[in-house]
This record gives sequence, structure tokens and C-alpha cells, in this order.
Amino acid sequence: MRRFAALSLLLIATLAACGPADPGAPAASPEPDATLPREATTEELATLRRAEEILERRCMARAGFDLPAAPQPASTGPEPPPMALVLADVAWAREHGYGTRVRTPEETARLRADDPVGDRLRALTPERRAEALRAWQGGGVDTVEVTLPGGMTTGRSTRGCTSEARGELYGDFRTWFGADAVDRGVTALAMSRAQADPAFTKAVRGWSDCVAGRGLPHESPQRLRAALGDSAPKAKEIEYAVAEAACAVGSGLAEVATDVEERHLAQVRERYLADVINARRMRLAALPEADRIVRDEDPSRLNSHKEGTR
Repeated sequence: MRRFAALSLLLIATLAACGPADPGAPAASPEPDATLPREATTEELATLRRAEEILERRCMARAGFDLPAAPQPASTGPEPPPMALVLADVAWAREHGYGTRVRTPEETARLRADDPVGDRLRALTPERRAEALRAWQGGGVDTVEVTLPGGMTTGRSTRGCTSEARGELYGDFRTWFGADAVDRGVTALAMSRAQADPAFTKAVRGWSDCVAGRGLPHESPQRLRAALGDSAPKAKEIEYAVAEAACAVGSGLAEVATDVEERHLAQVRERYLADVINARRMRLAALPEADRIVRDEDPSRLNSHKEGTR
């Protein structure tokens, strides 16, 4: 039964990774002078994910499954600085550690215990539970597939409430799925290439010597974070984050990381520019509707947002 508790959370998390485009049709090329739209902020992405979840629940209700709202993560402060390759903001690390990327053991235990969607699924008979999951995910029927920049293929059923919700929010599920998946793949491929860049691998050796001097003998920022894990006491989290950031600045890795990250992102993004532009435009265009959906679901959210409360 534990599988279904985890599955419900996993489904909610992976719903945000959905996206669109007919793999059989080439993406429309942007205008030659097209300007790359800005990326949605962390708060805006959270609003989009919340709206997706609300639309999914409405869809599931129409299918005969009344699911409760998923718990919403509490905001933990200002938007974190970029840290794809390395965290380099010492002051932010000293105050926030790694932000929402790491939870205390107590927070992790509360999240695991607070699983109303999983509780509802477990209360169903096995037959009804299977029906609910098919209604949610589409049962693998009429799947759209997209080849990612790294060469792997990802797919999702165009049916089911996860896809229906995104089609409603973004206008067209197939277009959204392809553009979003490729846009995410662009970042993943660029970061992989940046980590293998000779300039980065050379600079990271000095960083490694620095953190070893602080009692944290790890070969890279990624290894350091992996050693910490996603659940740790706050003091330990801050210790690791400050060591990563201070050594990034002191060793020169921060400057090198910024250079290689920007260079590889630009190179990979140029190749998939049409999808990147489409994904960003669709996210930004969906924001007013997403905010309306969330506000209608929770009217207090608008006042809290305006008052600047978290």
C-alpha cells in the first residue's frame, strides 16, 4: 500500500513535467528577429503547477473520483540564486542553506504523513484504484512521443486528466508537451556539457581542495550535495551550502561556472530555439488564467500575495 502513497506524490510532481508537440511535425521556426522571452520565476512556476493540480482534480471529479487537494509547500524565503553548477552566494547560503532543495528531517516526516491524495487512493478498492490511475494518467493510450536534446525519447498519453489539464491551461497539449519537454532537455544537456568542459573540470579541482580543508572532502558541488541528501538538520545544511559557496568564490570556480554555463546554454538553446521560445511563451501566456484558477480556489491567496506575506 505504501506504493500508492508514494505514487500519488510522484504523480503530482511529474504532472508539472508534462509538455506538448506532435513529434511527426517539425516545430515552427521562430521569426529571425524573435526575442527570447524571459523565463518564468519560481513563484510563477509554482502558480502554474498549482493551477494544473486544481484542473486535474476537477477533471478527476468529472470522472467520478473526488480527490482532495494536495498539500502546498510553504515558501521559505526569497527566490534562491542560480546554482545549477555551483552555489556562489555566500550571504544567501549562510541565511537559507540550499533553500527548498533540502528539508529538515521533521519537515520530511510531516510531508510523508500529510498525504491526503494517497490516503484517498488507498481507501479505494484495487479495481477502483486502477480505474482512478487510468483516468489520471490516460492508461498509455494515444501516446505522444518527443525526442529530447540528449537523444532520449519521452512520451505521455494525450488522454487522462494530467494531459487534459495542461491542454486546458496552455491551449494545446501536444504543442505544450513537446515544447516543454525539449526546453527542459536543453537545460539538462547544456549542464551536462558544462560539467564536462575542461575549464570547469580544471577549476573544480581547486574548489575540491578548498572544501576538503573545511572537512568536506568531495570532488564536485554535485557530490557535496549528494552527500548531504535532501533531508538534513538545518545547521548541517547551512554548513554544506556555505562551504560550497565560499569555496566557489575563493577558488574562482564561480566565475568559470558562470562562463561555461552561459556558453553551453547558448549553444544548445540555439539549436532548439523554436521549442524554447514556444515553451516560455506558453508559460507566460498561461499565467493570468493560472492565477485566476488559483485565486478562485483560494480567494485568500490574492490578498496574501498583494500584502507580500509568504
